[in-house]
Amino acid sequence: MANAKGTVVVGLVKVLRGNRERAAALLPAKLAHYLDERIVVASWYPLDDYLALLRTVGKLLASGNPNVYEEMGRSAAREHMSGTYSRLKKATSRQASFTLLASMYDSGELKVLEREPGHALLEFARFASPARELCETFTGYQAERMAMMGFEDVKVRHTRCRAEGAANCFWDVSWKGRELL
Repeated sequence: MANAKGTVVVGLVKVLRGNRERAAALLPAKLAHYLDERIVVASWYPLDDYLALLRTVGKLLASGNPNVYEEMGRSAAREHMSGTYSRLKKATSRQASFTLLASMYDSGELKVLEREPGHALLEFARFASPARELCETFTGYQAERMAMMGFEDVKVRHTRCRAEGAANCFWDVSWKGRELL
């Protein structure tokens, strides 16, 4: 069974607890314990639980916003880059940046397939539970993380999605201001 690290679960749970009444009505009964249990950022939680929490927070925050998951990803990146993963905000090592997903999920592998100044093609392969919401969250997360690292005019486009039948997920990333990712 695949898992998500507490570092990605805790932010969702904070939003749910801040909207406890609405969250309790939307949350599947088997996940109600997240409204009261302490989330340990160093622990692993079932990926299926994480995806259900993500979708519930998406419903809470959506209000007709078609980009709610991308915005959630941007918010998570700001929180992580000023806290848990702050060392990566200054890291110029591509390897450090791309091991980030492995520290959040125990499934899948992120690869850089193409790289040239101002452009990269990313592939996320072998993820246990493909979900469009997670991909949209990653899109926003990657864009915000790169902006916080000093890249300018960052554009991250999710071009192929495993949740929609592709073999793997792919992102086309472009930027200005620094040569390589």
